[in-house]
Amino acid sequence: MQLTAIVNSLSGSVPNDGEQQIQRLLDEHGWPCRFLTPQPDNFNQVIQSCADHECDAVIVWGGDGTVSSVLQCLGADGPPVIPLPGGTMNMLHQRVHGAVADWQTCLVESILRRRPEYLPAARVHEHLMFVAALTGRLVGLAKAREAVRAGAIGELPQVLDIGETLNLETAIQFSGTSSLGEVSGEATTLGVFVTEDRRKPKDGLDIVATDPETIGDLMRIGLQALVNPLTRTEGVLHQEAENIVLDFGSLNSLPGTIDGEPTEFESGMTISYVPEAARVMGAGLS
Repeated sequence: MQLTAIVNSLSGSVPNDGEQQIQRLLDEHGWPCRFLTPQPDNFNQVIQSCADHECDAVIVWGGDGTVSSVLQCLGADGPPVIPLPGGTMNMLHQRVHGAVADWQTCLVESILRRRPEYLPAARVHEHLMFVAALTGRLVGLAKAREAVRAGAIGELPQVLDIGETLNLETAIQFSGTSSLGEVSGEATTLGVFVTEDRRKPKDGLDIVATDPETIGDLMRIGLQALVNPLTRTEGVLHQEAENIVLDFGSLNSLPGTIDGEPTEFESGMTISYVPEAARVMGAGLS
């Protein structure tokens, strides 16, 4: 089995000698592998180059952002991806493997199973997301998280605009379609999650909307969400859809995240379900 591996040592929990550790483990099993090691100044180029290497699978050791970039590059026609947990939240890794075990188990069991599967996603303009997109003023808190991760604590007062971030005025209108008809609603903060059911041909978007009127309402929803699924939390609207369009009214854009990475969403953007967006190989830990 011919493998290609991408090791992002800049991710949260990937060790500096990650490439050497993977090489030793693969050598024990007699699995040849070619390594691609991205650096800050050539990260995108290295990710794109993985599509040029013929192989049976691509190992990706990194966080959700790294794995998402590789999945998007290879698409549904490329070799399957084996993600190894190396980030902070590891949402994509849980989706592929069923649980987050140690990276050695994820790697060896995935190769031994050799069971490629299609992974669903959603298309946000030209970008694919594989777990979730969030938008709304409250999502501006993600910028503060990035400042902390970068060690720029002194920039927090400029990055974190409390007055704007905690503005609970309804800013989002959404509408779309599902197999049961039209869906619509309004929200202060909106989450769009890709279904975990890889066999679902339609309605693979879970729309979760909150529209609290006061900070107290917001805190109550947040506390309930800690102990209940979002779909069963009072004050949270849940709908399933195949696609939705977002309208921010007088606002041109709102802060957002795609698979945990901060971005800006423009008014009028469309999010559409893609049932077979990329291929993965998992350890079957569910």
